[in-house]
Formats: sequence, structure tokens, C-alpha cells
Amino acid sequence: MSFRYPFSNIQALFFCAMLVCFPTLFAQSLTLESQLQTPGTFRTDVWGYVDPVSGIEYAIIGDGSGAGITIVDVSNPETVVQISNLNTVAGFDVKVWQHYVYTVTGGSGGTGSIVDISDPANPQVVGTFPSTHNIFISDNGFLIREGNNAFDILDLNSDPTTPQLVWNGTPGGHDAAVINNRLYDFHGTSGTRIFDFINPANPVLLGAIADPTINYHHSGWVTDDGQFLFICDELAQHPTPDVTVWDISDLSNPQRVGEFSDPNAIVHNLYVIDDYAYVSYYTAGFRIFDISDPANISIAAEFDTSPETGESFAGAFGVYPFLPSGTILLSDWQGGLFTFTFSELNPTGLPGNNKPETFALAQNFPNPFNPSTTIRYALPENTFVNLQIFNVLGQPVRTLVNREQSPGNQSVEWDGKNDRGQKVSSGIYFYRIAARAPSTGSGPRFVRTKRMVLLR
Repeated sequence: MSFRYPFSNIQALFFCAMLVCFPTLFAQSLTLESQLQTPGTFRTDVWGYVDPVSGIEYAIIGDGSGAGITIVDVSNPETVVQISNLNTVAGFDVKVWQHYVYTVTGGSGGTGSIVDISDPANPQVVGTFPSTHNIFISDNGFLIREGNNAFDILDLNSDPTTPQLVWNGTPGGHDAAVINNRLYDFHGTSGTRIFDFINPANPVLLGAIADPTINYHHSGWVTDDGQFLFICDELAQHPTPDVTVWDISDLSNPQRVGEFSDPNAIVHNLYVIDDYAYVSYYTAGFRIFDISDPANISIAAEFDTSPETGESFAGAFGVYPFLPSGTILLSDWQGGLFTFTFSELNPTGLPGNNKPETFALAQNFPNPFNPSTTIRYALPENTFVNLQIFNVLGQPVRTLVNREQSPGNQSVEWDGKNDRGQKVSSGIYFYRIAARAPSTGSGPRFVRTKRMVLLR
């Protein structure tokens, strides 16, 4: 189970309307919680998995030196525990869908493996598929293979252990991502292409970026509203930018609006949540960019996981920031698995008893939860507050607050029930606050949305 944004185009429009730009009002705190030397000497990709019954969070870390995949319990990020290792499969790139891990060799051939991890202590190989360099799995169960030998789409829905080919594209790419029903194809020296992914068996090309100053279109991600695309150039040498930022609101004419360059390191992978990009930056280690202004991105926090230096291939390889608890996973080539926490800390204190100086919405706690969770937020003035729960279809589930409230740190509990008093099913939910001055009622001046997971 991975916690990317599983929205259709219609759902994406709903959430884009809810997510508005708001200046960063927080200080940032990045904390190294633990480091674990996992088997192997070439740790590569890392992905997350949440057991749907117990709610336990796991890291799946791959290794390209022959150690396969290692499963680590990260439910307590300060004390992570290796649960199992499976060295009979390739481990270069790993992705998770449902309770299966899909692995590939990283080369242009060979065999990829499908591993059942419903019992993480006893992983079982249950299938194979043609290997390639990189893979990505959409939330609706379509696996995209990218590499010199492939750019195609496999359907996992009918039988996750026997992927079915549904589409073939032009080989020679490097990596892919599916976000809000768009497929982003980072096609190496051929540029980046953007497809409509509503019908995975027939993706439709919507636009392309072929900037000659980008040496290699390696990977990337988009902002939550889908307006800005970040492209990582793994072969950039200073002063060529490692990351470029593109306004793709008009796909017929993408515009480059920002960039970031480090003369002493090269970039690998990047993922976006809210106003931050989480980046594995090889010899520079783990970096978090503030992207609230995409034209002027900057480092908000960083931790150098690697003793290596220079624009070379070593150090931080993979990063996974999507676990519902907020724990961030990072795989380092030499250093193994690192866990981090990153918090936006309200400088006036949330929670606390002082009058806040800014609006804030905290992550619910606990998360995942069962049967109830608490949502905390801060109001610097008298404010009309609307706080609602939505499901992944963008449908309202429960209104928790819809009234004027006084300044201060507020909290409300959700008991996992809808407005009719019925228990809702397990799954991903979103809570959204919209606050406005009560005298005007002209529209929200502060809007923020966060996600949570209910596990029954």
C-alpha cells in the first residue's frame, strides 16, 4: 500500500480547488531518528508498506549487489527492526502495490520478481515479469516499465502475480510517475513527456519538454495542484542545474520558471508533498526544498548521510516520504536505511496555551488511527472555521466544525463516523480547514488539507 494521491482528473480538480498557496509560516525541524545497516553493499531504492490489519509501517529497501530486498519494521522510527531479507530476487528498484513487492534488476534484461509480503517475516516469491531499469506502479494497479528495453504498461488488477501487457511505447526511457491521472515519462536524453492516463491501455500525449540544457531527464514530480513539474537531471555537471522547475499549466507551451544547482553533488530522486520537495541528493545526502514559491526554491532542511563528496554516484539513493505517520525513509548507497521526521513547527506553539500569531493545521494524531483521532489547529484571531472530512473521491464525509471560533489553539476529535453517525470503512481520508474573517464572509483566507488513514 502506497500513499500517493489516488485521484482521477475530476477528483484532482476538487482537491486543487481546496489547496491554495499560502506563505510558509513555520520553522522547520529535520530529525534523524535512526540508521540501520541493511544487507548488501549497494543499497538502492526504498519504498514503504503499511500492513492493512495491524497498521505497522515497513520499509522495503533494495540492494543492487546481490542482497535482494530487506524488510524493516519502522513503526517506531527511533528503533527500527529488520524483519527479513530475501536475497533470491533482484533489488535494484522496488515498488509496492497491495501486499506485493515488485523488483527489477536495473539492467536492460533479466527477470523481475513479485514477492508476497502479507507476512513480512516470511516473504514469498509468487511471480515474475520481464525486468528493466526502473518501474512505477499507479494507485489503480498499473505497472510502468522504463529502460533501454522498455516503455510499457502492465495491468496488475486481474492477477497481481501475473502482470498483463496493455500498452507499448517507445523504449529508451528512464523513469515514470503517475499523479492525478497523468503519466510523466522521464525519457532520458529524449526529454519529458506528459500523457493523459485516464485509460492506461491508451495513454494520450498531452505535451513534452525537450530543453537541450537538460542532459538527462531522469525523474521528477509535480506540485499538488499539478501546475509545476520538477525535473531531475542526474547527469548535470555544474553550472548546469540539477533540478529545473516548469510551469505546465499550458501543456502546449511549458515554461521553465526556476532551478537549483549544487556544484558539489548531483540529484537523484524527488517527491513533493504540500510545499516541500523531498530529495535524495547523492553525496549531499537528504534534502528538503521549500517550494512554496516554485520560481525560487531553496533548501529548508538537510542531513548529509554520506561521507562521500563531489558530483559522483554515491550516498543517498532513494527517499520515501509518504508513510501516514510522517516518518521519512531514505536509502543510502553505503549507509543503509535512515529514518527521519520533519515537522513544521509553529513558532508560537502548537499545541500550547499562548495566543498564536499565525494560522496552522497540525497532522492528526494518532495516524493511522482506530477508532478516533484528534485534529489540532491554531487561530490568531476571531475566525469562522469550516473543518470537514472527505474521502478519496472528494465526497464530504463529516463536518466537524462550522462556526465562529475565538483565537487560540483548538482541537476536535473525529470518531471515524459520517454525518449520519455510521462508521466509515478503512482507508485514506482528508481533512480540510477553511478559515475566514467572520465579518466579511467573502471567502477563505486560510485553507489547508492533510491526509490521514483509518485502519479498522
